[in-house]
Amino acid sequence: MRVPSPHGGHEPEVEGMSAQTDIANGALAYLLAGPAGFGLVGFALDHWWGTVAALPVGVVLGMVASMYVIWLRYGRS
Repeated sequence: MRVPSPHGGHEPEVEGMSAQTDIANGALAYLLAGPAGFGLVGFALDHWWGTVAALPVGVVLGMVASMYVIWLRYGRS
């Protein structure tokens, strides 16, 4: 099957390309959602406690948790 090209004409469809794109999009979503979610919790705790340390700790913990979930989901074969 041939797919339309952004430059005009058609290009051959690459086998397995959509599965690879789905994996990449999923990993990117985890990498963005983890620090954002944990950072939001850290921001709320900073606001509630009157400190400045919970936000950076939350962002770092969110990134670590994201990488761990990506490894669990996609890294083990």
